[in-house]
Amino acid sequence: MDRRKAERVVRVHKEPQGVFEKLLALVTNQDDPERKKRRLLKGIRRDLNKNRRYKFYKPRGNEVQPGLARFIHEIYKAVVPAKTILRNAAGSKALQSIVIENFMSKEQTGMLAQFAEDRIGEAGERSDIRELSGELRQAMVDFFASFDNVTVKQINATYNTVRSFVHFVGFDFYLLLKKFDPGITEANPSYKPSFQAIGGESITDDLKDFLEIAPAIDKSADWDRVLGILQQYRGIEVISRAAWKKVMNSVTDVVQSEVLLKIVRYVEQDPFLVVEPNVPQEHIVEPYLNAVKTTTEATIQKLSAERRERKVQQLSHKIFGNTTVLRTKYYTEAASQVYAKRHASGYTLTAPMSYLKAFLVDYCKKDVRELVRDVLLVRGRWAATVTSHQLSEAFHETMALADQILEFDNSLADDGERGAKLRKALGRTVERDQKSLKLLQDQLSEVNQTAHEIIVKSAQHLTTIGKILRAVIEDADRQESELIVNWRELQGYVADPLKNRLTEIHRQIYYFVELMRIYVKTV
Repeated sequence: MDRRKAERVVRVHKEPQGVFEKLLALVTNQDDPERKKRRLLKGIRRDLNKNRRYKFYKPRGNEVQPGLARFIHEIYKAVVPAKTILRNAAGSKALQSIVIENFMSKEQTGMLAQFAEDRIGEAGERSDIRELSGELRQAMVDFFASFDNVTVKQINATYNTVRSFVHFVGFDFYLLLKKFDPGITEANPSYKPSFQAIGGESITDDLKDFLEIAPAIDKSADWDRVLGILQQYRGIEVISRAAWKKVMNSVTDVVQSEVLLKIVRYVEQDPFLVVEPNVPQEHIVEPYLNAVKTTTEATIQKLSAERRERKVQQLSHKIFGNTTVLRTKYYTEAASQVYAKRHASGYTLTAPMSYLKAFLVDYCKKDVRELVRDVLLVRGRWAATVTSHQLSEAFHETMALADQILEFDNSLADDGERGAKLRKALGRTVERDQKSLKLLQDQLSEVNQTAHEIIVKSAQHLTTIGKILRAVIEDADRQESELIVNWRELQGYVADPLKNRLTEIHRQIYYFVELMRIYVKTV
């Protein structure tokens, strides 16, 4: 077992003295620390010599006897299978979960089940993500509240008993036994050891280690539950319950007799030495509940991201078909990676900007311009000029933004205005240089803010165009037109039915604005 000698706690007990004792000490010189130490060591020597039950040590000759080895060997034979089985049990999250769930009621188990990833996924197919998230938050509150203080204390106590057992069986009994019999082989029950007496100095550290873990074994604990939990954890009985009971009884008796502590005190000539027991005091319920909360939130986020991606793909397909949209040349995810390597945020709106550039340049400058500008605005006679002015302004602003996107994207080239500044700032950044990193991050934030503004303005103008086109389409069905008075004349300027063409443009604009809303909530 690993040991940190520097952390060994040694305490010195000072006996209180009255006035009479102090006066007597002045006369008899009994207050001399060295004299007191010799007297106490003499008492320890006497106790070890008189101990007929545990013949572990002979002060004369400073010899640790085979009797101690036989005591350790009996423990070793009983716990060595458990040591192998529980090799990685210390700190296991799975083991902690089993302990906690062992105390859960059927109602709590049912509450926990609703936080499973598959259950959340099934619920997400039937419900709105926001509604589902709210329901799960409330369920989480109820689940947390179901753990009262008494249950929490029982869970923590049980887990600490489990940890005490794991620590105990993990003790290196074999290394200690090998000092008494160098020929002993590990985990070999058929081997008949031949133990010899050894010098006390060779095992005092081992005994201190043993005295750190042995007192943590509490005979009054619910060992049936503890061993049942360990069996559930590994799927096998880790130790014979009868054998463990025998080990507990013998270890408890030896610890309470203080024979091992007296051996260490006498060998090290320190009658005041006290080895502090290493008793686990862990609290696992709160971290467990927080982990359930974190996992649930991550599942919701994953589900939301998957649904978001599906919606993006659906809208992209409706707008662009099967064409892969990669329109921006420099404001791209690939170009952003160089900044990520310096722990900067990089370009954060590459996908919507690429979609926007494709829509404005490839669609609006062709189909939309052909019908909105060349037909509706140039050749249409509007009953109310206010509406035509609104449409004209929104259309021309949109076309201006199409040009602005091209300028913005080209400015990020290595020799572009923004690109040159970013490369310069990038070149100045070094590892852990927060000042230069902040300069780079500020410039990237400015670039992303510009992209955000272009997206928002484009979506706003497209929304205006879409609303007016919707009104125009409805106007076409009226016997008496209220917006455009020369409908029949306008039909002559397009090959296909004008209403159908306008309906298709309106649909595409609607889909595109919905696509932008996925990326930018302020659209």
